[in-house]
Amino acid sequence: MEKSKAPSILVNRANWTSHVLLGISVCLLALACMSVIQKSSSLAGLWLPTALMIPVLFHHRYRDWLPLLCASALGIAAANTVLGTPFLRYLPYLLNNLFEASLCAALLRRMLPAQDPLSGLGYWVRFLLIAVIFCPLVSSFIMMLFILHVHSPVELQSRFATWFMSEAVAILALTPLGLIYQRGYFRKNLTANRFFGLLLTLVITLVAGFLALKWLPYTFAFITIPLLWSAIRLPRVEAFIIFLSMTLMIALLHTSGIVSVQPHTVVQIPQGLIFLPLLLILTPANAMAMAMHALRAEKSHITQSENRFRNAMEYSAIGMALVSPQGRLLQVNKSLCNLLGYEANYLTTLTFQEITYQDDLGKDLALLEQLLNDEIQNYTMEKRYLCRSGEVIWVLLAVSLVRDEEHNPLYFISQIEDINDLKHTEVTNKRLSEALHEEKELLHITLNSINEAVISTDRNMNITFMNPVAEKMTGWTEEQAQGQPVNRIVLISKGQDGPLIDNLLQFDINENLHSSVERSLVLHGHHTGLFDVQLAVSPLRTLKDEPIGIVLVMQDVSRSRELMRRLSYSASHDLLTGLSNRGSFESSLKKALNLIATAHQSHCLAFIDLDRFKAINDTAGHAAGDELLRQISTLMQEHIRNSDRLARLGGDEFALILFDCPADQGLSTLAKLVSEINQFEFIWEDKIYRIGASAGLTKMNDPDVSGSEYMAQADKACYTAKNNGRGRVFRYEPEQKTATVHTDDSVFPTGKH
Repeated sequence: MEKSKAPSILVNRANWTSHVLLGISVCLLALACMSVIQKSSSLAGLWLPTALMIPVLFHHRYRDWLPLLCASALGIAAANTVLGTPFLRYLPYLLNNLFEASLCAALLRRMLPAQDPLSGLGYWVRFLLIAVIFCPLVSSFIMMLFILHVHSPVELQSRFATWFMSEAVAILALTPLGLIYQRGYFRKNLTANRFFGLLLTLVITLVAGFLALKWLPYTFAFITIPLLWSAIRLPRVEAFIIFLSMTLMIALLHTSGIVSVQPHTVVQIPQGLIFLPLLLILTPANAMAMAMHALRAEKSHITQSENRFRNAMEYSAIGMALVSPQGRLLQVNKSLCNLLGYEANYLTTLTFQEITYQDDLGKDLALLEQLLNDEIQNYTMEKRYLCRSGEVIWVLLAVSLVRDEEHNPLYFISQIEDINDLKHTEVTNKRLSEALHEEKELLHITLNSINEAVISTDRNMNITFMNPVAEKMTGWTEEQAQGQPVNRIVLISKGQDGPLIDNLLQFDINENLHSSVERSLVLHGHHTGLFDVQLAVSPLRTLKDEPIGIVLVMQDVSRSRELMRRLSYSASHDLLTGLSNRGSFESSLKKALNLIATAHQSHCLAFIDLDRFKAINDTAGHAAGDELLRQISTLMQEHIRNSDRLARLGGDEFALILFDCPADQGLSTLAKLVSEINQFEFIWEDKIYRIGASAGLTKMNDPDVSGSEYMAQADKACYTAKNNGRGRVFRYEPEQKTATVHTDDSVFPTGKH
C-alpha cells in the first residue's frame, strides 16, 4: 500500500515546489517593478509578474490554476507588504492582474497548440493579438473602473496608456520565452560553442543598444538592427532571451536616468506611451525570430527527407534504381547490383531496355508511356531481366514517376523485387492448391455428416463455415451467418437466465465442467428454442503460431442434462410433498451456521410435528394420509417467506429455518403457522378431518453450537409442546435447558390443545 502511494506523494511534492517557486519569482519581480515605480513617479514602467503567470498557467491543467493563482497572489501581496503599501490600496490591482493572466492563458490554450505554442508565424500573430493587445486592453479598462472617481480625464488617459504599455511590453518580452521553453532545453542543446555564441551575441547586442540609446538619433531604429541580427543568427529560445535582456536593460537605464528613451522629435511623447517604440521594435524582432525558426524547421525537414530517401534506397532489401525518362539508369543500390550481378559503375552506363528480356519489353514500354502521359500514377508488373551471367530471372517491378514544379518528368523510381524462386515453384504451388482443395472438400463432407454442430471463424471472429447440425441448432443458415460476428449468431449463456459468454475465444471448458447443472451451458437458438450443450473451442493458428480464427464444436446434451436435473431434484426433495428432504435441509442448516459466523446473523430453527395424523392415516388409508401431507405442506409454504427453508424430515415431522429472523418474529410466524394447521379442515371421501400441530423453536446465534445440537433443542421444545396439550408452540431456553410455552391467546384459542 505504501509503495502504491509513493508516486502521488512525489507528484504532490513537485506541485508544491512549483507553487512555492512561482510565488517567490512573482514576489521578486513585483518587488523590482514596484521599486522602479516608486522611483519613476509613473504608474508603471514594466509589469513582469503578469507576463510570468501567463505561461505558467498555460502549461498547467485548469484544476491546478487555483493554487498557482493563490501562490502568485501571495507573492504580489508579500512584495506590497515589504514596500508598505496598504492592503486595500493594492487589492484591486492584484485581482486585475490575476484576472488578466487567467483570461490570457485560457484564450491562448484555445488558440495555440499545447506542445509547441509558437510553432509558426500564424500562431505568433494569434499570440500577439490575444496576449499583447486584447488582454492588456481589457485589463486597462478594468483598472480605469477602479480609479475613475479619483483622477481627472487627462490623468485617466495617461494612467490607461501607462498600464497598457507596461503590460504589453512585458508580455511581449517575457511570455514568448515562457511558452516555448521546455525543461532541460539548455542541457540538451546548449553546447560550449553554442553558449559562447549566445554570450557573445548578447554582449554585442546590449552594447549596441546602449550606444544607440546614449548617442544616436532615432534610437529605436538603430536598436532594431542588432535585435534583427540576433533573430537571424540564433534559435528561438536564445533570440527571445536577447529580446528580454534588451527590454530589461532599456527599462533599467531609463528609470535610473542614465539614458532617456524619449525619441528626438518635436512633439513630446506622453509619459504613458514612453515605451511604445520599444513595443514596435520588439514586434518585428519577434516576427523575424519566428520566420527564421520556420525556415530552419523546413530546412531540417527537407534534409531529413533527403537522408531518409537516400538511406531507404541504399540499404533497401530489394533492388531500387532511379531511371531517366529516356531509360538510362541514373542511380542503383547494392541490392540491385547483387541481383543482376553488375557493378554499380557499369550498370549506370546501361539502359533498362538493354537488360530487359525482349518478350517483356513491349508491355513495360507501353505502361511507361501511360505513366509519362499522366494516364496512370504508377504501375506494377512481373518481368524478366538478363543477368550478367546470362541467366534470366523473374522480378516484380513497381515504377512511379517524379515530376518537377512545372510537371515535367524528372526520373522514374523503380523497385525490383526478386520473385524468381516463386515463379519456379508456381507449378508446385498449383499442385498443392489442388491437393488442398481436395482435402477441404473431404473435410466439409466429414463435418456435414457428424452429429455435432461445427462452426469456424476467421481472425476477426466472423463466421466462415457452419455444418447442417449447427444450422439446425442456431436457427441460421450458413449463407445467412457468413461474415457475421460469431457472438451474434452463437448465443451461449451459463444457465437459461445467466449471462452470455462475451468472448468465446477465452472460454475455459475446464471451468464449465465443475459448474452445476443449473449453470451449465445453454444455446439460445434463433426461433429454434434452447439447447443444453457441451462446448469445445479450439483456436486456429498458422505455422508461426499466429491466430487466424477459432472452431466451435457443440454437442446437444439436452436429454442427459434433463435426466441429471431430475436425479438432482430427487436427491434433494421429498417426492411426496416436493419439500426439501433431510439431506437438503442439513445443507441449509450448515449454510445458516456459516451466516452466523460470517455475517453475524441470527436465525430461528423450528421442529413441527402433526397431531392426530396417525389416526387419519389408519382410518382413511395411506392415500388420504399422503394427500393430507401434500395439502399441509402447501399450506405451510404459503405462510413463510421465500428465503425460509421448510423440509419434511419423515412421516409427519417437519423442520423449518427462518433465516435472519429475530426470536420474537420467529415465534409469531411459527404460532401463526401452527394456528393455520389447527384450523385446517381436510376433506376426504365427503368426510371432514381435523388435525393439529405442535412446534418447538430455538434461536440460532452461536456459531460454536453444532447443527445437531440446534436440532435437538428444537426437538426438545416440540416434545414439550406435545406433552403440554399439543397445538402449541414452545421456545427452547438455553439458560434453563428447558422449553417455555408461547402464550398468545389470540393464536391459541381455548380448546385448541
